Amino acid sequence: MPNKRQDDRLPVLWRGTLTTENDQAYSCEVRDISLAGTLISCEAPLELGDRILLEIDGLGEFAAEIKWQGSKQLGLMILAGPDLVLKKFAENSGSRVSEKPTGTSDDPLL
Repeated sequence: MPNKRQDDRLPVLWRGTLTTENDQAYSCEVRDISLAGTLISCEAPLELGDRILLEIDGLGEFAAEIKWQGSKQLGLMILAGPDLVLKKFAENSGSRVSEKPTGTSDDPLL
């Protein structure tokens, strides 16, 4: 079966918070990231198509839409925010799973 993903996903284990349009906040774990989105684990009562704000500790806020939903996991498409930063920070972690965003310079896109 061909892989539908257009770019590689990098494994991470970052802490974050999802905030809904009605200001409900839920703790989450970011599990992997790509240039366009991220996979998170969260016990939030959310639906496909919901728009949320994902805040990743140490990185900032990202507007996102839920594009995939599984058992306690959500696939998010990043709509706004420094989306290229997500993958760059994960790449800086090397081959091990990143437990927190770390950069190698002041500009994570370099």
